[in-house]
Amino acid sequence: MEAIAEAVAILRNATCPGDHDQAWELVTKATQDLESASALAFTMVRSADAVDRKVGCDLLGSLVERDESLREPVLLAALELAASETDHAVHASIARTLGRTGDERALPELLRLAAHPDADVRQDVAASLPLGVDASEPVIEALIRLSADADDDVRNWATFALGQQCQADGTAIRAALWARVDDAFGEVREEAIAGLARRRDARVVPYVARLLETGAFYPYQLTAFSCLAEPALLPYLREYEEDEGIVAALRACDPEARGARDAFAADLAEALHDRAPDLGFGVFGEVCEPGLVLAVAGGGLDWSLEPLYDRAGGDPARAAEMIIGALPGGTASAASA
Repeated sequence: MEAIAEAVAILRNATCPGDHDQAWELVTKATQDLESASALAFTMVRSADAVDRKVGCDLLGSLVERDESLREPVLLAALELAASETDHAVHASIARTLGRTGDERALPELLRLAAHPDADVRQDVAASLPLGVDASEPVIEALIRLSADADDDVRNWATFALGQQCQADGTAIRAALWARVDDAFGEVREEAIAGLARRRDARVVPYVARLLETGAFYPYQLTAFSCLAEPALLPYLREYEEDEGIVAALRACDPEARGARDAFAADLAEALHDRAPDLGFGVFGEVCEPGLVLAVAGGGLDWSLEPLYDRAGGDPARAAEMIIGALPGGTASAASA
C-alpha cells in the first residue's frame, strides 16, 4: 500500500515530531482499505526490519479501532511480537496497540512495559492502561509510580490518567496526586489539582482558586472543579465569559442553585410516583462527577437533572411528563406495566 510505504520512508528519515505525526496520519489513512491493510499489518510485524515492525504494529492498533472483530488476532500478534522484541520504538507501538485491544490479557505485558528504560514507552503505557470504575490495583499502582517519573511527559500522562480517567479513590491515589500539586511541570500540577477536585478533596480549594485566577487550566477541568461545589470559587468563576463549562461550574458552586436543583429533584420524584406508581427509578450522584442523575430501572434510560431542569423550565410536573413520554409506550400506564 502506497500510504504505508510512505510512512515507512518518513520514519526511516525522521528528524522531528512532525515526521512521526505525518507517518501516523498515513497509517490511519491506510485503514480505509481494511482487507489490504490487515493482510499487510500482520505481515509487517513479522519483518526483520524494526521500522517495518513499528509501522505494522501501529497499523494493527488503528485497525482494531475500525473493526472490533480484529481484536483477538491483533492482541495475539502484539503479544507474540512483544515476546521477542528489542527495539524501543516498537515497544512503544506495542503498548499503544495492546491498549486499543481493551483485552485484560494485554495487562501483564503493559505492566511489564511500565518499567521500560525508554520514557516514550512509559508514556505510551501511561496512556494505554485500562481504567474506569473497575481499575485493578496493579494498574493503579503502576500509574502511581509513573506519576512520579523523572520524565515530564510521563508524569503528565500518568497524573492525567490517575486523576481524570480513573474513577477509583483512596489514600494512595490522593497521596500520589498531592505529591504533584507543586510539580515543576505546570501541566502535571494542573492535572493533580483537577484530580483532587474530582474526588471532592476540600483541601485543594486554594489551589483551584489559584488556577482560576491565573487562567492556567483546560476547559475540561471545569467539570472537576464543579465537583467541589465550593462557594469560595464563585468570584473567580464570575470573571470568565459564561460559556457552557463556566455556567455549569457556577451552578455547581452556588448554594442557591444547588438548593433549587435538590428541591426540583424531590418534587420530580413525587410527580413521577403520582403519575407512574410502579415505575422504578432512582436519583444519585457520582463521587467523581458533578450533578445528579435520574435513572429508570431496567430501561437503560437516564437524565442529568440540571439539563432536565432547564428543559422543563424548573417545573417538576412537566419534567415528569417528559420522562414518561420518553419511555417505551410513552404513557404512565406503559411505564407502570
